[in-house]
Amino acid sequence: MPLFKGCGCKGKPAKAIDYITDEKKAAIVTSYALDDNRDYARQFAETAQLFHKAQKYDSRKYYHFKHSFDPKDNISPEEAHRLTEELAQQAFPDNEYIIATHTDKHHVHCHIIVNSVSFVNGKMLHYSNSDYAKLKDLSNEIAAKYGYSTLDFRKPSADRIKSEERRVVLKGGTSWKEELREVIAEAVKLCNNMDEFEKHLNKYGVAIARNTAKTISYLHPNKKKPIRGSKLGRAYTKEAINHEFAKYGNRTTGTGERTNGRADAAKPAGIRKQPAQTSVAGIQRAVDSLERRTKQLYSEADKADKRSDAHRRSSDQHERAVSERHRKRAK
Repeated sequence: MPLFKGCGCKGKPAKAIDYITDEKKAAIVTSYALDDNRDYARQFAETAQLFHKAQKYDSRKYYHFKHSFDPKDNISPEEAHRLTEELAQQAFPDNEYIIATHTDKHHVHCHIIVNSVSFVNGKMLHYSNSDYAKLKDLSNEIAAKYGYSTLDFRKPSADRIKSEERRVVLKGGTSWKEELREVIAEAVKLCNNMDEFEKHLNKYGVAIARNTAKTISYLHPNKKKPIRGSKLGRAYTKEAINHEFAKYGNRTTGTGERTNGRADAAKPAGIRKQPAQTSVAGIQRAVDSLERRTKQLYSEADKADKRSDAHRRSSDQHERAVSERHRKRAK
């Protein structure tokens, strides 16, 4: 039973890419039309800059999709990754993307981060509700083809608000502190500033009960009293969260640039099974970009030559006219 969900994101993709390719979570990582030896987020930005797209603060920079599989299907990480690759190849043939298969939860699930700008023609990805439904249908079709169960996402459900499709409901059992730690850790990895951080926690029903310059407290949806971040551990304190935001930089300027930009990472991200294939795709992408740029330069040069010829003809006509007037006056 594959669950396919996702959203468009206006922030820069560096944090999200680092999160899905974390070696503690990801068993398999592959990419499409990207050079695995260079920073993925940098390559996303280069494609966007080449076509002058997604340059504004509020423009959509990437899409983040999650493809989950029912534990009852007993699907292997390799098989889940293969099905997700097949889905991505059909859904995003003209866009760069990274796929990471996670095995750190009780169910196997895959993440896909897709550049919003096509490396072929510069077009932006846009998904309406009907387009999104088609992606879910595609997920079901691929699952059925290989004998896995499907999900009727169009069927109304009385407990839909409790389903994973909408949000993960925290139960507040004996491990409620661990539930908080997991949600907070995910939010820190995916968000760029405190506003985004709080909104992400709210998706899980977690509220920030106290937020001062030095302390922060969280309220579990099934608990009456909040708990300080320091009680959960050093990584969940206000100081640690601010340090993480400062490390990657907050998006505070009107252009969407971070005030403290993250340096380009030289090392490969995650664990890759197909480096040769993706490297060739990255080289082809660079060649295609170079060819487009060369054609553009030739076109500009041709236009300049035509303007020069037109100017030369105009000058010759003017000189002939002046000469003719002088000749008539001499007579």
